[in-house]
Amino acid sequence: MKNSMLACFCFVLMGLTVTASAQTDLRFGATVGLNFSTLNGKDASALGSNLSSKNGLYIGGFVNYPLNEMFAIQPELAFTMKGATRSGGGVNETWTYNYIEIPVLVKYYIPISGSENILPDIYAGPSFAFNIAASNDVTQGNQTLTTDIKDQTKGFDLGLAFGGGVGFKIASSLLDFSLRYTLGLNTIDNSGNNLTITNGVFALVAGYTF
Repeated sequence: MKNSMLACFCFVLMGLTVTASAQTDLRFGATVGLNFSTLNGKDASALGSNLSSKNGLYIGGFVNYPLNEMFAIQPELAFTMKGATRSGGGVNETWTYNYIEIPVLVKYYIPISGSENILPDIYAGPSFAFNIAASNDVTQGNQTLTTDIKDQTKGFDLGLAFGGGVGFKIASSLLDFSLRYTLGLNTIDNSGNNLTITNGVFALVAGYTF
């Protein structure tokens, strides 16, 4: 049911995108941000009882399809780093998952009377992520053991991205800052143990629309 609803949502987005591209000019932009990620799900405790967040990079670009003055569709293409860390007993352990991610966002711009150069927005949409690398690092003292866990990680991760921010018009361009959360909807575990472990990522994102 979850996947069917997302599929229907994507078909609607495709239809809106065609309409938008036929009626308006496309706008392009770039994003850069900082991720604060962790691992969730009912079996995340199998990795350790004291998981904490891991910092990572979010960088990419996007195409903005304005539907009108208040709504736009914004597909993005980004490199994003996810994972988690834990510490205890003199051991530090880090799980790192690198993805190529494609969020498809519907943005709603909130008009502010008398402030044409300030443009708050909220947005939401599905996010399709493709794992390109995964590793586990265990550090004890001065020694670090790195294990490639890509084969134990699902190649595809479906998520739901949502957030909000504020943009500042600079001539014909837009500089915006937003807080985003991407909720993983399926397990990333491919170890054969049927574990339910999902990604959860807060991101501070800066975007510039040309």
